Amino acid sequence: MKKGNMLKIVIALVLIFSLSGTALAAKTIRVSLCNSETHPQSIGLQLFKQIVEEQTKGELKVNLYYNSQLGGERESVEQVKNGLLEMATASAGPMTTFNPRFMVLDIPYAFNDYNEAWMVTDGPAGQALFKSCEEIGLKGLGWYENGFRHTTNSSKPVKTIDDFKGLKIRTMEAPMHMEAFKLLGANPTPVPWTELYLVMQQRVVDGQENPLANIWEVKMYEVQKFVSLDGHIYDPMPLVANLDWFNGLTKEEQKIIETAGLLGQSYSRAVNSAREEYIVGLLEGKGMEVNAVSEAEKDKMREATQSKIVQMIKEKTDPKFVDQWLSSIEQARKDIKAGL
Repeated sequence: MKKGNMLKIVIALVLIFSLSGTALAAKTIRVSLCNSETHPQSIGLQLFKQIVEEQTKGELKVNLYYNSQLGGERESVEQVKNGLLEMATASAGPMTTFNPRFMVLDIPYAFNDYNEAWMVTDGPAGQALFKSCEEIGLKGLGWYENGFRHTTNSSKPVKTIDDFKGLKIRTMEAPMHMEAFKLLGANPTPVPWTELYLVMQQRVVDGQENPLANIWEVKMYEVQKFVSLDGHIYDPMPLVANLDWFNGLTKEEQKIIETAGLLGQSYSRAVNSAREEYIVGLLEGKGMEVNAVSEAEKDKMREATQSKIVQMIKEKTDPKFVDQWLSSIEQARKDIKAGL
C-alpha cells in the first residue's frame, strides 16, 4: 500500500474517532450540584436522571456531580454559560452574577410560605425570569428546592430585630443578602459555601444563614448553638442548561428533558417540605436551641429592609420586571383568599 493511501486512512480513522467521541459527549448530560446526594435538590435530580434515561432508552445519560466536584455554584454556571458543561444548579444569589433579574429572589420577607413562593416561581413572573436567561445563553428547566433561609449563631437566639445588632453573619456572595443584614443591624461577611463549615469552626463569624436542609447537612450543630426560624429569604435553586446545547437536541429529547425537569422540581419540593419539621427535632436532639420568630417581629424586619432593598434592586436591573414580580406575589395572595 502506498504511503499516501496509508496516510489518508489514518486521517480518516482519526476523524471518525473524533466525531464519534463528540457524538458520545453530546449524549451525556453532566449536572453540577453543590450539595450532597441526600439533599432535597439532589434527590429531585436523581428522579430527573431516572426519567431522562428511561424515556430516551439510554440515548441520553445523566451524570450527577455532587458536593461541588466540578466547581462552586458561580463557577459551574459559568461553565454552563460557556458551553463547557451541560447543566448546573445554583442558588439565586450566585445567579445574579449572570442575570441581575434574579435579585428579585433576594427581596427579604417577600413570601409568607412555600405556597406563595411556588405560585410565583411557577407562574408568569417566574417563567419570564427563566426566559430572560436565554439572553445570556442559559435555558431554565426547573426551580429545585433549597427552602427558606434561617439564621444560626453561637451567641444568642434571634427573637427580635434588635437581636441582630452586632452579630457577624456569614452570607452568600450576594450583594442584596449583605445589604439586608446591614439593614437589620448585623455585620454581614460573604463566604463561599465550600468554606462555610471551616469559617464557623474557627469562629471567624458569629453565625450564618441557610435553609434547614443545609443547616443539618453541614452539621451546623457542631459549631453553632442557636437556630432562629426567621425565613428571611426563599431560596430556590434553578436548574439551568446551556441553551445552544439544548437547542441541538431533537424536539423529542427537549420535551423529555423539560418534563423531567418539572417532575424533579416537584419531587424536590415535596421531599424538603416533608422533612423540615423532622430536621428541627434532629437539631434539637443534637443540642441546638430552635426558636420561631413571631409574625409581629417579622413585620418589623420586613419594614426595616424590604422597601430599601426593592429600590436598590430596581436601580440594578429592570424596574418593570421587579414590579411584575411584586404584583405576582400580591396576585398569589389574592388567589389563595379568593372566595373566602
